[in-house]
Amino acid sequence: SNVWYEFFNGNYAFYFSGPWNVREFKLRQPPNMSGQWGTMPLPGPNGLGAGIAGGSSLVIFKSSQSKQVAWRLVEYLSRPQVQARFHSIIGDLPPRRSTWHFPGLAEDPLARAFAEQLERVKATPKVLEWERIVQEMRLITEQVVRGGLSEQQAVEQLDQRVDKILAKRRWILQQVGNASRVEGVHP
Repeated sequence: SNVWYEFFNGNYAFYFSGPWNVREFKLRQPPNMSGQWGTMPLPGPNGLGAGIAGGSSLVIFKSSQSKQVAWRLVEYLSRPQVQARFHSIIGDLPPRRSTWHFPGLAEDPLARAFAEQLERVKATPKVLEWERIVQEMRLITEQVVRGGLSEQQAVEQLDQRVDKILAKRRWILQQVGNASRVEGVHP
């Protein structure tokens, strides 16, 4: 379903997302909904909860023929004023704390929750299949919200789906372990 349509028609009371979606919500909101919605940090069992650190990395390869030019680009993109501009255009969160003090960002009520959340982030699980697992979580959650699954059924189905996704990885790791033992090397 179209999350923006569902949200603005009152079918969702809240929607878990990130700063990358704020711009899209603004573009798709009906005129009468302007200023009628906002963002909040994630809740936790005893107050505010932790979010997941995400984002991108800038990399210069050791074998690059353009290291100096690449480094200048990294330096440019790391400037607070450039990060603030990127945020205003596409909604990416600036990684530098100093950037959050720029007027456009510091005064943005929709960005404030994300600034608070950045103080309580954890790394995503180091599993290559993580995005597939997240997709399964979304599908199961939607079934719960729509009344098709109980919480217990959702947990059981998610456990089965994740187990199936990770079965191939377990098999590969088992094969690597068996090969290492045959060669006399232990992982």
